[in-house]
Parts: sequence; C-alpha cells; structure tokens
Amino acid sequence: MQKGFTLIELMIVVAIIGILAAIAIPAYQDYIARAQVSEAINFASKFKGNINEIYSQTGVCPTISGLGLSSSTDIAGKYVESLNIITKSGAICAISLQLRSSSVSTEIQGKSLIMAMVSYTADIGAVNWECSSADIEQKYLPKACTGI
Repeated sequence: MQKGFTLIELMIVVAIIGILAAIAIPAYQDYIARAQVSEAINFASKFKGNINEIYSQTGVCPTISGLGLSSSTDIAGKYVESLNIITKSGAICAISLQLRSSSVSTEIQGKSLIMAMVSYTADIGAVNWECSSADIEQKYLPKACTGI
C-alpha cells in the first residue's frame, strides 16, 4: 500500500496552482486599480455639491479659495494627491484629480481624472456631470466614464 503522493502527482498540483495564479493575480491587480479609481471619483463627488450650490447662486464656477480651501494640495485623499477646479472645453466647471505617484496601483500612478459639469438647468436645478481621463486606460474607469 502506497503512502503519500508520488512526485508526478505533486508536480501536477504545483502546475495547476501556477496556472490559477497566472490568471488570478493580473485580474486582482486590475480590480485594485479599478477600486482605487472609483474611490478617487467618490472623493471628488463630495465637492460637486458645493460647486453646484455656488454655481446656482452666482452663475460662476468657484475657485479653490471659493470652496474655502487655500490650495489644491489641501484637498488630498487616500489615492488623490490634489484636486483643482479647472476650465475645460465644453464644460461649465471641471474638477481635476491628480492621483498619487505612490501608494496606488502602478497602472494609475500619477495619472489624472476630470469630473466635468456639462449641463445645468436653472429652473429645476438639474446638473449633469461626466467623468473622463486622457491617460487612464478605459478598463480601469467606471462604465459611466469615457476616455478622451
């Protein structure tokens, strides 16, 4: 009667584990990058309400100081290095997010996202925001974002 595993059985098990790891690790790394991009977008969302309110009252896109902050680097999140209010062609107001150069997935390090207010209907207070990125691959962006 045989006790334990033969060498060939162990080699087959190791090969199977290697194949599974080769598939799972890149998929997990993509998942991490997508989650970090989503967190960055969520981070910017808390400023959209203030921008909407200021724009509805003044008709002008606020500046960083108009939001009560002294500089764009005062606004940093876990994955966001800085946030800035910019002008963008075809948009009323835009929030530019610069992702960190470290402590984030290598696929998105130092890259940027733009959240743009593209329409505002004053009589009902409806605001439409779009997100995009020129340098983040589409597979890391939420489905609602479009690459430019």
